[in-house]
Order: sequence, then C-alpha cells, then structure tokens
Amino acid sequence: MEKKNILRRIITIILIMFISMNNVAFGSIGIEGELTAYLLGDCETGEILEGFNIDKPIEIASITKLMSYLVIMDEVTKGNILLEDRVFIDEDIASIKGSSLKVEVGEVFSIRELIEAAMVVSANDATYALAKKVAGTEEAFVKLMNNKARELNLENAIFFNCTGLPVKDLDIQNVMTTREIFILSQHIIDKYPEILEISKLPFIEMESRNYVEGNTNPLLAEIEGVDGLKTGFTNKAGYCYVSTFGVKGKEKETKDSRFIGIVMGTKGFDERKELGKTLVQYGLDNYSNRIILDEDIPLDTLIFPKGNPKEIEIYPKQGFTKLIKNDENIEVSLSLNDKLKPPIKKDRTIGKVTVYKDGEIIREEEVIVKEKVKRANPFILLGRFIENIFLKIKGIFS
Repeated sequence: MEKKNILRRIITIILIMFISMNNVAFGSIGIEGELTAYLLGDCETGEILEGFNIDKPIEIASITKLMSYLVIMDEVTKGNILLEDRVFIDEDIASIKGSSLKVEVGEVFSIRELIEAAMVVSANDATYALAKKVAGTEEAFVKLMNNKARELNLENAIFFNCTGLPVKDLDIQNVMTTREIFILSQHIIDKYPEILEISKLPFIEMESRNYVEGNTNPLLAEIEGVDGLKTGFTNKAGYCYVSTFGVKGKEKETKDSRFIGIVMGTKGFDERKELGKTLVQYGLDNYSNRIILDEDIPLDTLIFPKGNPKEIEIYPKQGFTKLIKNDENIEVSLSLNDKLKPPIKKDRTIGKVTVYKDGEIIREEEVIVKEKVKRANPFILLGRFIENIFLKIKGIFS
C-alpha cells in the first residue's frame, strides 16, 4: 500500500455515523405511574430496549394463553395431535366462565378452530377444551405448562390453570415477570410464526352457530403493522396487553424490524389501549433497524502500487443490523494489517471492523477481500510508471 494509505489505515479509522432524529423523541415514556410494568423489546435479537418493573412477578391473567398455545403447538409438532382433530364439548368444558366461544354440550370443534378462538377472542372454554384434549385433564396440562416454563428458564413463572382465570376459592393466579412474558412471546414467534396469522384475525365468526366476536387486540386496526399478540384481564392482574408490530425499513440504511411491547396492570380497558398505544408509538418514533455493516457494501478501497489489480475493495465478512434509538451515536472503527502486500488470496481476512454504541463495543467483525490480488508483472509496472509521468506532465500544462 502507498505511504499515505498505510498511515491512513495503521491508525484506526473512526467513521462516525450521526444517526439523525427524524422524529420527535420522547425524553422518557412517562407512563410509569399508570401501570404495574412495561417493556419494549427487539423481537429478533431479544434485546430489551425500554422497561419498567420488568423483573417483579405479577399476575398475568389471559396472557397465560401464550404458554397454553406453546404447549399445544409442541404437541402438534410431535404428531401427538393434529390441527384437524375433533374435540367434543362436555358439561365440564361448557361450564367454564369468562371470555367465551359460548360452547354448548355436544358441539364438536377442530383443534384449529379452538386455537383461533383462544388467541383471538381469549375464549376460556376453548382453551380448557384444548387442555383436556392434549393431556386428558387440566391438571396434567398445567404440569406441561410448568415444565415448559422450566425448560425456557422462566424461573418465576407459576401456572395453576390453562386460562389465567383466578383459582376458585383461592386468592392465587398464574404469575410471571414481564421480562419472562417477553422471552416467552419471542420464543413463540420464532418457533411458530404462524401465530401472527391467527392473532391478526379481526374476528371469529361461525355462521352456523350465529357467533361473531371481535379480536380483543385494541390496536389491531388502529396502528399499521400491529398484528398481535394477546390481551388479559382479572381484577388482580389489571388490564394487560402484549403487542407485536412489524416495521418496514423506509430508508436505504434501514431494514424491516419487529418489536414486542408489553403493558401490564393498567387500570382500565381504555387505559390499556392508550398506554399500549403510547408504548407502540414510542417504539415507532424513536427506534429504527439500522444497517451498520453490509457484506455487499465496501468499507474502503485499498491501493497496491505493485498489485494486480492496483485497487481493491474490502468488506465485512458478515453484515450487522441493529435496532438503535435515533439519537444514539454509532462509531465504526476499521483496523487493518499494516504489513499487507500482494499476493493476497481471495476471501483472506485482512483486519477487523469494530462497532461502538455510545463508546461500548457491540460488534466485532472480520474484514476480507473478495478477489485475489497478484503481484503485478514488470510490463504492468512499466505501464503504470509511464502513465504517472504522463499525468504529471498533463498536470503541469493544464
């Protein structure tokens, strides 16, 4: 490499990307006094972006049905049940109270229909019917739920039933932390992304039964991109809401992203909607999924006076994208081998690129060349020498 290029690269090159604030950012979310807990997280990476009181075990009401869904789908995956299997409604199932599919003794539904009812209208009777179909009794199904919680390292999660209803004659309900609800939601979306096709259904309609019930998700038709996930309510838990929303990248340097937003223990139906909306809008206004490294976009161009080719572009070995707050400072530092000279093999690692967020390392990636560089033969070197002389002469007379 030429001297000026060597000096330019031996010293770490800091490329500061000032990420502009395209939207008005909140100083803080400012809803801490209006609920029990909230969390905003990156669904893809599991990073928690914003949170309040997220590690306190709290009652979760029908958010419970997320764990029920996971257990049921695991059984479908194992082949123990099929989505088209039929479920007979007995007196025990028909007696379940609360949000309901309004099942009657003697009716028959497919597992698919009951899953949709459980997730869209939070039907307790449908969820209970599924539990009995999968495990024989609700008690046996709850064991599967608690075992799955331990498997996912949800250490604070305790389930007493499959619905989230208060336990009859006892002052206890299903419990998790808000962080654990986030982990569970992310796991389900990753393993069974089809849940989003269910949770975004606007309503459940069964014409033969004269049944129509709208989706309990308060933001489904209000904010573009919201497509899930679950609501819940009991007197003890308050009004709860796990929202999921996908965002399309709007600029060249941004990529599609997906958030999970959770509000727990809001004081009323309307408050749940408004606080959920505040959290979702905060995510939309303040975060974007930035393409920081792209394996197809060169980091720099190196010049080898005695190489063939003379100039070669260098790339990160792998790309890197991250949900970043719009006012956060991202720095990219490039360090290369100062003894680098031809011949250089294709795909050779020649250094590293380091990404910093507010001074902390968040990513290190190898830097490679994508084509080989040979030593230039004497004829090529002579040609370059003559070309340089010609350019100097041209410069003098221009």
